[in-house]
Amino acid sequence: MSIIHRQFWSKKEEFLDSSNGIPTDVTFVIEDNNADQAQEVKAHKMFLAVASPVFRKMFYGSAKDTRDVIPVKETTKEAFETMINFIYETDIDWETKSIVELFYLANMAKKYLIDEMIECVQNVLATMPLSLDTVVETAETAEEFNQFEETSEALLDHCAMFLKSQLTTASSCFKFAAQYSDTDMNLTTLKLLGKIADLEEEELKIEMEKEKELKKCPAGHPLMLDTVQRGRWRCNSKLPSCNCFPKYALYASTIRYRCLTCDFDNCEPCYKT
Repeated sequence: MSIIHRQFWSKKEEFLDSSNGIPTDVTFVIEDNNADQAQEVKAHKMFLAVASPVFRKMFYGSAKDTRDVIPVKETTKEAFETMINFIYETDIDWETKSIVELFYLANMAKKYLIDEMIECVQNVLATMPLSLDTVVETAETAEEFNQFEETSEALLDHCAMFLKSQLTTASSCFKFAAQYSDTDMNLTTLKLLGKIADLEEEELKIEMEKEKELKKCPAGHPLMLDTVQRGRWRCNSKLPSCNCFPKYALYASTIRYRCLTCDFDNCEPCYKT
């Protein structure tokens, strides 16, 4: 790609300014029921078509839309304008976006098949700051937007992971549930606690699978990598190929795999045999 081309594509945001001499050629009218009047967002068809296959078909497909003014429903001007800014690679302050705004953005990204924006929104939701005072309310908002299943579940999982780190005992879980038992968020609270149980079960399954993959001592216990300095030790392997058997002069710096139950040790070569 030539220097001219690189400069052109790297400065797309400058073309949103009408003073640059290249006028926009499409106007979107946002029909927001919560706004007093229809609001406009202007753009260039070519830039939108490059970023989205939906816009490409809309403007350049066999049944292209030749209108210069296109109505847009079921969103807000802020959400649609942010999507346009994302396409033009304008800096976006994601931290100032509310959860509701982020769900509108996820809807726009999905509607116009802008995968990078979908991923970006989900990453913002997955790292959203939470506290014990806000986590249930945040989860409640995710439930309200459950028509966006993937995004809603990502935020619910984030809330559950946070709660799991805070509620470390059965007593704390019961106490937390009691706080919301007589509120409209009772069901959401119970769903979050259920997700914590699911997460713990999944973690247990992963640990069990890992344990299956571990080599066992003769008594059937898993051998774990031991890096603690413990002085001299011997490999208990009776393999003819074991270079260290029956020597005792193995130092702590040697890698060993140890059974914590019956003190059975393997040197690294024997463990991997």
